[in-house]
Amino acid sequence: MTLSRPSLQTLGDLTRLAIAGLIVLALAGCSGVGGTDEVVVVDGTTVPARMQLATASVGGSYYPVGNAIAQILSDELPGVIVTAEVSSGSSQNIRMLDANQVDLGLGNAAITFPAIHGTEGFDRPFPVQAVISLQSSVMTVVTAEGSGISTLRDLVGKRVAVGPAGAGWDYFMRPVLEAHGVSYEDFQQIYEGQANAMELLADGAVDAVVAGGSVPQPSITSATATQDLIYLEFDAAALDSTNIEYPFIRKVTIPTGTYEGLDADYQTFDSGSAQVLVRSDADPSYVYLIAKTIYEHRDRIGEMHPAGREITPERAAMDIGIPYHEGSLQYFNEIGLREPSNGE
Repeated sequence: MTLSRPSLQTLGDLTRLAIAGLIVLALAGCSGVGGTDEVVVVDGTTVPARMQLATASVGGSYYPVGNAIAQILSDELPGVIVTAEVSSGSSQNIRMLDANQVDLGLGNAAITFPAIHGTEGFDRPFPVQAVISLQSSVMTVVTAEGSGISTLRDLVGKRVAVGPAGAGWDYFMRPVLEAHGVSYEDFQQIYEGQANAMELLADGAVDAVVAGGSVPQPSITSATATQDLIYLEFDAAALDSTNIEYPFIRKVTIPTGTYEGLDADYQTFDSGSAQVLVRSDADPSYVYLIAKTIYEHRDRIGEMHPAGREITPERAAMDIGIPYHEGSLQYFNEIGLREPSNGE
């Protein structure tokens, strides 16, 4: 068989195809979060065209608030699409940010604090900083009527749903429970997301549920439609003593009538403000734009979820020991908010 020699045009085409292939491979090898390097320019700032915001499990407040923030960023940043991703919560979000698996993440201050210092369940300091502070994270412990459980001490020997695995709720629940004379090891910990945990409570598969987030918490509101719940109250003096060592833990009163069956004011605590987090090495101009967009459209976030109403001038730059990114500080200073101490 006789083989014909390729023409110069054919060789040129093959060369161009080979070069194009090498370029594609090179781009694939250095692709960022979401597997793409596509960017857009918004107000002179280069922004990823696709961004992922890690939230928490369905049933708490982080997921709907994260969805609202993702929607606002997608609406207000031309050419940008932000998606809210389900996760096990703050601890996983911090680790995903560290691994560059997501662009943004929601984090509870009580978990971010040990993360940036490399204590508790974190084997080293994690390089994350706050973009903006959001809503409080109020803890509520509920049990089914007729369970025989009426106080926190009654949890000893019981099965307690304490949030999804890896969420790190033990970081702040442990000292609070110890102040009430209950060790975290005194009960069986069941790791489950809030919505599923409430179903387990209804089925008798767990004896109590620890729920956290902004008030009202969707998982509790939904559960009261089919269950009669008992709310286990926290002692004010015990919370005051905990606050001395853990300043982000603060007393909170949930008003009577907030939930079906809550017939008196309920004493509980804020385990630490929620924050939007970003990697410490993120481009300041990009973080500035994110902080600005969230803050200037906080009313719309509040329309989508009640927790958005807590993005206020008093809370947005609140100093709770977590450093704010320099891009956020630039924006906060420009609009005259109190300058945070930046975690120092």
